Amino acid sequence: MPVLLACCLLAGPAGSGLLAPASAAEAGVNLNSLGPEAVAQATALGAHWVRVFAPWPDLEPSPGVHSPFWLGQYDRLFHSLPPGTHAIVSFVDTPSWESGSAAANAPPSNPADYANILHFLAGRWAGHVAAYEIWNEEDASRWWAGGPDPIAYTRLLRAAYPAVKLADPAAKVVLGGLTGNDYNFLQGVYRAGGKGYFDAIGVHTDTACNVNSPYAFLRDTDERLDPDSFLGYREVHATELANGDSKPIWMTEVSWRTTSAECSEGLFAGLKPEGVNESQQATYLSQAYHCLARAPYVQLGLWYPIVDEGAVDSGLLRANHSRKPSYAAMRSYIKHGDRLKGACGDFSGPKITLYHPTRGDRYTGHLQIKVKATDRQGIQRIRLLYDGHLIRNFDPADHTRVYPRVLFAEIHWAGARRISVGRHLLTILAYDKQRNVSRAYVPIVHLPEGSPHHHG
Repeated sequence: MPVLLACCLLAGPAGSGLLAPASAAEAGVNLNSLGPEAVAQATALGAHWVRVFAPWPDLEPSPGVHSPFWLGQYDRLFHSLPPGTHAIVSFVDTPSWESGSAAANAPPSNPADYANILHFLAGRWAGHVAAYEIWNEEDASRWWAGGPDPIAYTRLLRAAYPAVKLADPAAKVVLGGLTGNDYNFLQGVYRAGGKGYFDAIGVHTDTACNVNSPYAFLRDTDERLDPDSFLGYREVHATELANGDSKPIWMTEVSWRTTSAECSEGLFAGLKPEGVNESQQATYLSQAYHCLARAPYVQLGLWYPIVDEGAVDSGLLRANHSRKPSYAAMRSYIKHGDRLKGACGDFSGPKITLYHPTRGDRYTGHLQIKVKATDRQGIQRIRLLYDGHLIRNFDPADHTRVYPRVLFAEIHWAGARRISVGRHLLTILAYDKQRNVSRAYVPIVHLPEGSPHHHG
């Protein structure tokens, strides 16, 4: 099967497997072969780490029989890397003799078998491989036959972790790169007892038909960032913190495709472009690493891949090895670090201006409510509530898909006379186009009918 590599720069002594503290994520690329040309490309870019996919069926085609050819290929790669270069091995797939299936993406029937070969490799490559990534996109049926199964994957993780550490205590164990920033699958791993069995969390943000800037994001109905949003790594971090964990995130795949083709994958197949132009790709690359530079818990960002190959046209080099603008952008980041200024994404909600009522207003009968929300991204909705109960939604964007920069919400609330006499809390929620929310709270007092002093 094809072998892909990725490289990136990381601080720390060669062979230590340790990452020195850094103010910004280290950058690198996925390469397209194991040969000398791949090493030369990584070296020219200034990369000091390589990530290698190592398919188990290639390395152990029969029980206990290791392939001299493939072991030799990896041995030569690791020994030919320039001094100070570190390697990450992503160990994937299952031989049919172990799984009983002809599908390479079938998970192991016995996690101990996977752990045994990994133990052998970690011992053989100690001092040359700094980290082992346990599987790849195990939350997707393309890589894990039968569909996502965090319980089964956790069993594999719990078998692999001690196997690697016993053979090479300095090596890191990485939770296999998740599709997008799949924090729901990660939560499943924690529930299944995976905490303590990985040193870093792998994520992949090179999602299909991604044409948005890394600064842009979507929210799900629970208001959390959608896993397919580049910035969804914030939710990955939030998930581990909620589980009492604080492992670094390694973004082992990130990229944008350069193509004018129509999207052919996922929910938006036939409805949007599959990629961006080459200038946009370079801009998004710089923006992506600007975001990662502001998130110290993300230690790595590896571009996928360095060279266009077939339908994978997200490389920094075209198929003829000529350089795209993104190549210069990557080389600049590796050499000089983040040069961009300003925020990464707009997480501030709309500005709320409240005209009526004012704080502590005392009223009888109906209540006049007048609110204005403003936001340069556009307003999606204004919600009015009292004591947590909905009064009314103002949501023109839900029907028109037009997001005005200014939206007024104004009513004479007749229902105000029917709520109980006494103090109440009026809540105003304003949502922008990306569903960032702002809140305003106004205490009000409902007076008995006929009271002489009131507003409204």
